[in-house]
Amino acid sequence: MQRSTSLSHSLPYSLVRSTIGITLALGLAVAPLPALAAPPAEDAPAPTEATVGGNVAVLKFTGDDYKANDFRGRVQASLANEGYTANFIKRSVDEAAQKNKCKQLDDACLDKIGAYLNKNSKTAYDFYVWAEVPADGVATIVVYDIAAKKKAVELAMSTSAQDFILPEVVGGAVARRLAHTQVAPSAATDEEQQILATLDEPGETPEELAAREAALAQAMEEAGQNFNAGVDVGEQAVDLKRDFDEYCRKGPREDKEIEDDDGEVTKERDLRPACKRGPVFGYWQPRAWVALTLTLGSAATMGTMYGLAAASRSNWKTAKNDLQGSDLSATDPTNSCNSEGVCYADLAGDVSNATGQIRRRAIVGDVFLGATVLLSGVLAIIIYQDRQAAKNFIGREKELKALSNFRIGPVFGETNGAAASFEF
Repeated sequence: MQRSTSLSHSLPYSLVRSTIGITLALGLAVAPLPALAAPPAEDAPAPTEATVGGNVAVLKFTGDDYKANDFRGRVQASLANEGYTANFIKRSVDEAAQKNKCKQLDDACLDKIGAYLNKNSKTAYDFYVWAEVPADGVATIVVYDIAAKKKAVELAMSTSAQDFILPEVVGGAVARRLAHTQVAPSAATDEEQQILATLDEPGETPEELAAREAALAQAMEEAGQNFNAGVDVGEQAVDLKRDFDEYCRKGPREDKEIEDDDGEVTKERDLRPACKRGPVFGYWQPRAWVALTLTLGSAATMGTMYGLAAASRSNWKTAKNDLQGSDLSATDPTNSCNSEGVCYADLAGDVSNATGQIRRRAIVGDVFLGATVLLSGVLAIIIYQDRQAAKNFIGREKELKALSNFRIGPVFGETNGAAASFEF
């Protein structure tokens, strides 16, 4: 009885052990590989950063042959130094435009030229550059972005035969500007801005700043007093009729009071002409109008007196006819009066009175004639002086305008020195 009981307990134990072994084996067989055995997952691609570079077609530069070829070589070398692949193309932009049957060099034509260059070349160009470089005048250089269909760089500069600085810097300027269109230059940090601010002048105390500002104000005042003392821009051409609209005034005169170093105040007359009076009477000063009034008054009085003298002549003729028709005689006392009691002496007195009246009125007319002639001469002189003063005023204004546009710069080359230019 005990043996059978022991056997019954031993069988379930062996079955359990076998079941556990099979289960573990199947689990190992079908289980996935450990995580460490799996290949590492690839990281997500980082965003592409903008870089400087690309293929540039350097078209033939036009203008002065020597300067155009010189500029072309310098631009190509600078583009290469900046990281671009720059190749020379034998055609100019005008020739390429004609090849594409463009009527004008507009945006559509520039796009056609870009497609034409890439179609007829083994190199896929991103940009192309052309230029017009005269011996003297304004030179232009343009870089066209083929993909963006727009001008990436457009430069205009003054060139001359004696300018040896521009050729040295033009290539670098074009290359840097093109590079900046692809990757913008980073802004200066606060620390860099502080360094830049102190490069020209070191830090100053408030007292030093106040002294420098006072010295600057005094120098500006002295420069204003002696303005144009050392610079002569030449005599300015003045046409009172042509320059009238530019310098006339629409409101009242604006006279200025100027105080000199001694404290004496002088009044400066506003010589601008009045717009409403036109270029003939607009330049007249008040004294000219006074002289004109006196001249017209004198002429009117002269005319009146001559008119009265002419009217008195009719009275003189009447008195003379009465005397001659009376048949009275001044030498015959018996025949000196008529039956009506009218005597020769009375008729002769009427003739004398009429003659004296004519003489007196004519003399007054002659006096006013002389006064009219004199005042007319004075008026003509005043008008001439006023117009000359206006010419001098407009000439000074033009001179100040020319000096305000005065530019001076160094010139290096066959002739070293400085070059100055004005705008008239």
